[in-house]
Amino acid sequence: MDYLAALSAYEIEEWLVINNIGNQELYLISILLLFALLIVFVAKKYRVPIVVGYVFLGILLSPDVVSILPIMDHNLAETYSLLLSNLDYLTQIALAFIAFTIGSELSIKTIKRLGKSIFYIALFESLSAFIVVTGIIYLLGYPLFMALLLGAIASATAPAATVMVLKEYKAEGPLTSTIMAVVGLDDALALIIFSLINPIAYSHYQGGGAIAFKDLVFYPLTEILGSIIIGLVFGYLAQYLLTIYSEKTRKILTVVTTIVFSAALSTFWGFSALITNMAVGFAVRNFAKKNLQISEELDTLTIPLYALFFIIAGTEIRFSEMTSAAFLILAFTYLIARIIGKVGGSTLAAKISDAPLVVKKYIGLGLLPQSGVAIALAYSVQKQYAKDPEIGLLIFNTLLLTAALTEVIGPLLTKYAVIKAGESQTEN
Repeated sequence: MDYLAALSAYEIEEWLVINNIGNQELYLISILLLFALLIVFVAKKYRVPIVVGYVFLGILLSPDVVSILPIMDHNLAETYSLLLSNLDYLTQIALAFIAFTIGSELSIKTIKRLGKSIFYIALFESLSAFIVVTGIIYLLGYPLFMALLLGAIASATAPAATVMVLKEYKAEGPLTSTIMAVVGLDDALALIIFSLINPIAYSHYQGGGAIAFKDLVFYPLTEILGSIIIGLVFGYLAQYLLTIYSEKTRKILTVVTTIVFSAALSTFWGFSALITNMAVGFAVRNFAKKNLQISEELDTLTIPLYALFFIIAGTEIRFSEMTSAAFLILAFTYLIARIIGKVGGSTLAAKISDAPLVVKKYIGLGLLPQSGVAIALAYSVQKQYAKDPEIGLLIFNTLLLTAALTEVIGPLLTKYAVIKAGESQTEN
């Protein structure tokens, strides 16, 4: 590495040409997986959720941190940032598997058993987060359109970290089932809220005026219904094949192909890959007439994929763009307001719907992580407001910082909740 640091700009370019982009990606992925293995040992020793270690590692490997190392010059730092951005396809695949996992947990029998509380909690916590964040950000003096956008994005909950913690601690029980069902519905609700609010916010940004019906209702509903239809069709076909096959290899390849192909097709047609694969998972779980026996193999298969996903999520943080007092006030106000909305809304809904006691007490603690969908929505806002980059960048950076914080805090609180509820099979 000392040799690389001493190379001239020309020699670095030559080295990069020789070591083509494919090789460089291979080097980076191998290093990330090696670090992930070390994180597993450390997390197990100190009894910390592994996902927290992954995210924290990602923060330490973010370009802003790595670029200050003595061995890094400008060219190497830029190359490193480029290599990380090229791993975006891995995060898309990981999100597809996460969405499938959530959908496969939405058993009709479980939903019937838990009853209306699931829908009450999902609706209340999403709308409460939207209302509280929008109101407080607007009262801070920010424009209404910015408050609306941040409020709409605040309604989203990242299922990945929560799901991983529940699986790590082998959690089972009413709280676990409710959390899984709610985070499954949450992203769909968040996409609906954002799709409805975004055109209203943009209209305010442009000075007001009428909003076309197709922009407010038709396009959002088309995206959601299209995603669900694709997912149900592919999910039904997949479970049919899985019922016929007895060989593990065929079963796993069928599931993986279905998940990735569904994500690709829905993205190509402009639909939501997340909702599509939630529908795939739901169809596979509920249309099958027998246990398909794929969950263990799929869980094992996705371990390295999830590790890379959370590490890459952590690298997204940009400390260099988050130093002003005004930004920090906005970010932490957003963070606190969202927590109030999520915890308050879910707890109120649990009481109104007469949910089990453990759900009333701890449900809010399992709904705090925010990355994935929220960052994707913030990124789309940044692109939409490209002519006014300060606005888009402010929203994007706010989500990056708060997502990183909730990806660390959220899993710890989820672990606490399932242990206190007596639903962890590995710890008391």
